[in-house]
Amino acid sequence: MSATLEETTLETVQGLVAVCRTGDLEPGWGEAAWLEGTQVAVYRTEDDEFFAASHHCPGSGAKVMARGILGDKSIAGARVPTIACPLHKEVYRLDTGDCLSGAAPALPVHPVRLHQGMLWLEAAQ
Repeated sequence: MSATLEETTLETVQGLVAVCRTGDLEPGWGEAAWLEGTQVAVYRTEDDEFFAASHHCPGSGAKVMARGILGDKSIAGARVPTIACPLHKEVYRLDTGDCLSGAAPALPVHPVRLHQGMLWLEAAQ
């Protein structure tokens, strides 16, 4: 299958949007990106895992989550990647968005798909 056909299939059949190349993301950091007019934060962990979440802080609505502090926590004996809000230091799971450090609302997360060196996210419905 050609790259063009594969990309067309990802976009039209599976409803995915290419956000960036995986190589554009530095390990251990996040970046803000546009997803059809909405700001998202995309992350690459030190272990080369990729995640995406809302760029808006769940507590204040400030657009800061791409500049959060990446880390991890041990939960039930498993390592779980996390992001801490740079404003309030609430810690969120990157896989579920659940707040681990208080009663803050969950951080909306987006499923990520990697394909041929590109990071793809679901298109807005």
